Amino acid sequence: MSDAGHVSEIELPGTGWWLQWRRDGSWRDLNDAQHRDEAAGLYAPADDDWAAWTGDPQPRARGGDWDGAPTWWLAYGELPADGEVVTVVLDDGTHPAVHVLGRVWACEWRAAAQPAIVHVADQTFVLPFTEPMYRRWLDEGPADDGWFRPGLPG
Repeated sequence: MSDAGHVSEIELPGTGWWLQWRRDGSWRDLNDAQHRDEAAGLYAPADDDWAAWTGDPQPRARGGDWDGAPTWWLAYGELPADGEVVTVVLDDGTHPAVHVLGRVWACEWRAAAQPAIVHVADQTFVLPFTEPMYRRWLDEGPADDGWFRPGLPG
C-alpha cells in the first residue's frame, strides 16, 4: 500500500467530474456520485483506483450526445512535465478553459458534438467527438444505401 499523503482535488462545475492528485504522483478521475459516496464515508478508494502518473500526453475524453443538441464534453490527461501548457480548440473556434492539478489537466465545455484539437507540450491530438460505430444502428428499409446510420458531421 502506497503512502497516499495529501490529496488535492478540483471539481469541474459543468460536468460534475472530479480530478484528484496525490502527493505520491498518482491521480484519478471520478464522477460526482462516487465523490459524494467517498466523502460520506460509504466507500474508500483502494490503491488500484489510482493511476500512476506516466507523463504520457495522450488525452482521454468523455462525451455527451450525438443528436446535435448542446451537451457537456470533457477532455483530460497528463502533463509530460511541470509547467507544460495545454490548449484546447473546438472546431467552432472556441477555446475552453483548461484546469491544471498537479501534473494532470482537464477541460470541459458545453456544445454540440464537434472535433477538438488538443495541444499538450509539443504534441497535437485530434479528438473527433463523432458518434462511435458501436452506437450506430442498422438502417432498415429499401432506401438504405449503407450498413449504418451515418454519424453527425464532426
